[in-house]
Amino acid sequence: MNYNQKAFIIGMIGDFLLQLIVQYHPKGDFAGLKSYFKIHGRFASLLIAGGMMYFFSILFDLLKQPKTSLNLSIYAAILDILFRQFRLFPSLDGYYNALTPLESIMWAIIPINLPLFFKF
Repeated sequence: MNYNQKAFIIGMIGDFLLQLIVQYHPKGDFAGLKSYFKIHGRFASLLIAGGMMYFFSILFDLLKQPKTSLNLSIYAAILDILFRQFRLFPSLDGYYNALTPLESIMWAIIPINLPLFFKF
């Protein structure tokens, strides 16, 4: 399984886990994602997350850079900044309002690096 396919699966698994965290969080929300899941629904959110991870990995391929943790982390940080500044995904406004820029960058870096470490 290549990096892009792993990214899709990891995106879906991560979204599923976030849905559970939001559902069972004592405050009824986590990282401002309750409104996002309400807008898109459970199944669509899974597909969006997996699709976005796959799409971002295809875009990274176009850069013709090696998939190292450093390169992917810089790429994820740039994507997160663009998404925050230009509201490329308005349904994530709650997320960006709940987290500082550094926190959202860290949450972007983690999933984009995970496919490097999983062998399935």
